[in-house]
Amino acid sequence: MDRRVFRDRTNPLETLSPMEIRERYRFFLETILFLVNMLNLERATERSCPLPPLILTLAALHFLATGTHHIVTAGLHGISRSSVSRAVKQFTDSVCLHLNDFVFFPNIENVQRTVQKQFYNIAGAY
Repeated sequence: MDRRVFRDRTNPLETLSPMEIRERYRFFLETILFLVNMLNLERATERSCPLPPLILTLAALHFLATGTHHIVTAGLHGISRSSVSRAVKQFTDSVCLHLNDFVFFPNIENVQRTVQKQFYNIAGAY
């Protein structure tokens, strides 16, 4: 008889230092918690143990921050590769819904030039 196995989904934010959080996810703890609350990633599932929004967010951020394979992110967060794939899709879809809240594209030519100059001052030209 097959038994269901529930993996340990401990909160990595409780065991990592602030520097390790920043290195692993490319965001500060406060920003990660802001994203979890803003994106409202709770979803109904027909399964008995849905992926918590915090773990979903951390898995997506880790994958996006490192560009690593799903299996590496899955192992770090105690979830399956397919869960990582679904987490990344759900996270990015939700972020796109909030894009206009945080990204502004000026449509006046002189404002565009000013923004371009400011960007080059920050990032430099290659």
